[in-house]
Amino acid sequence: MPSKILIVDDNKSLVEVLQMDFELRGHKVLCAYDGEEGERAIREERPEIVILDVMMPNKNGYAVCRDVKRDPELSKIPIVLLTAKSTKDDIYWGYDCGADAYVTKPYESRELIKLVEQLLKDYKEGKRSFAWTGLADGAVVEKEAELRKEAGGESLLISLEYDEEPKETFLQKYGTGKFRDMIHSLAWKLYTAIQDVSKTALLGQYADDTFVLLINPKEEAGMKEKVLSVSDEIISSFYDSEDRKNRGILKRDLKSGTEILIPFMSLNWKKN
Repeated sequence: MPSKILIVDDNKSLVEVLQMDFELRGHKVLCAYDGEEGERAIREERPEIVILDVMMPNKNGYAVCRDVKRDPELSKIPIVLLTAKSTKDDIYWGYDCGADAYVTKPYESRELIKLVEQLLKDYKEGKRSFAWTGLADGAVVEKEAELRKEAGGESLLISLEYDEEPKETFLQKYGTGKFRDMIHSLAWKLYTAIQDVSKTALLGQYADDTFVLLINPKEEAGMKEKVLSVSDEIISSFYDSEDRKNRGILKRDLKSGTEILIPFMSLNWKKN
């Protein structure tokens, strides 16, 4: 279904390429070439999604994103930051400003189109609403499960959460900033992974570290293997080389005085 897309970037050649890509797929494309012009277009045109550069004249993309997401009338419009700024701090600030996705240049055209059209679909269906990760709120997922059952379909709700000790040990060593980065990366990797297994599955979030997944019971075995494999890979990448070598964090036990190994965080698969 055609949608209204706003592209904001001071690189006019890139804007032309993106405009052609999306117009060929039937979308209406609006263009702006600096931050102030882009924000004005968002407020006046109310696009269904925004592809936004960061480094631009007059007002940078972080500031535009933050101001739009703070406006109750505009906050649900998905924003994809498309930028050459690619450090972990850059990405952190992008999501902290409320971006729904962060894509670094150079980018893969097909992947960007796939991401934008999935965000558009979810936006129109009201599925993406959980703060900085952009996942559906857990209550939305629960409501969808009820609707599917009322329609005579099969559905299974799965809670995905961590054991407390590995989580607390990670927070003590690495801090809340890195924990937040990990949760965000995990949210997007899981979101993409479940789409590969099932187009009807829905991933949501109850709190910063608790996910909820709605699936068809017949898909449970394949989905469980995929989700746990992806989560283990992402989580382990946020530990340093020494901890990866040990497969956990060495911690001194206060009672015995000996070192104990606290294993990596991992998601627990629990049927609701």
